[in-house]
Amino acid sequence: MTANDPHAAILERLSPGATLTRREPLTGGVSAAVELLEFTTRAGAPARVVLRRHGAAAWKPLADDVTATEFALLTALRRAGLPVPAPLLLDTSRELLPSPFLVLEFVEGRAGLPERPRAGALGEMAEFLARLHALELDALELPTLPRGDDPIAGALRFVPSADDALRDALTARAASRSPPASVLVHGDFWPGNILWRNGRVAAVVDWEDAALGDPLLDLACCRLELLWRGDEDDVETFTRRYLAARDVDTTELPIWELYAGLAASDSMGQWGLDAATLQTMRARTTEVLARARARALALPR
Repeated sequence: MTANDPHAAILERLSPGATLTRREPLTGGVSAAVELLEFTTRAGAPARVVLRRHGAAAWKPLADDVTATEFALLTALRRAGLPVPAPLLLDTSRELLPSPFLVLEFVEGRAGLPERPRAGALGEMAEFLARLHALELDALELPTLPRGDDPIAGALRFVPSADDALRDALTARAASRSPPASVLVHGDFWPGNILWRNGRVAAVVDWEDAALGDPLLDLACCRLELLWRGDEDDVETFTRRYLAARDVDTTELPIWELYAGLAASDSMGQWGLDAATLQTMRARTTEVLARARARALALPR
């Protein structure tokens, strides 16, 4: 590594006297660049950390302060005892790299839902999500977070103009509903953002979409992700375990599934998926949207 290597300079800030031995891009993310940095400490011990830089995709704009916000949020979540990577270093100066970055603890684990025991893993996911949503916001030292989306306004952005029945039903519902609960939501909770070790959740990562909003946001999005990658049994097992751990009003779940499915259909072509996977996901999303539309039309107004 050269003396002018910015990654070596980052490690020097983190661990004075460290020697960078290897850099490796970590794949799987869509809107952030993530690298594994391996190094030896001054004492000669091997160590690893993760370098994370945010980058807005065309379909997913990010706030300018997203890096500092994620660092502060991870600090608060660690303090609350949740399994998230420890934030080690924040730099927003752009002196070493062209964009702000954070350095995180490397967590040993594998992303994606374990095949065996699958029901147990789904339960672990559900219980983590219920625990997150149950956090007392006033007791946390949270950074300023955005407000979560409103599902009716979100869905109306995508509902075809010719679908008068659905547009009228959603508009009428918006005028008569009570405000939903507001909790800390992850915003992109799915198996790919969970690291597993020995069948247990080792860490939940990628908190750039965190917000204060309706818990159904996370529930609906994760249900859709599970259906894309598994089957209806996975979806129902996860949902049942979540609702057993946390009593949540699911009346508007069909509206959230409409919004999640319509928004995903609009952007999934930009996710870098292979043609076969994209075709499968579009077909399953169409099924979800048909069911969600029928249930949304039946909701009281």
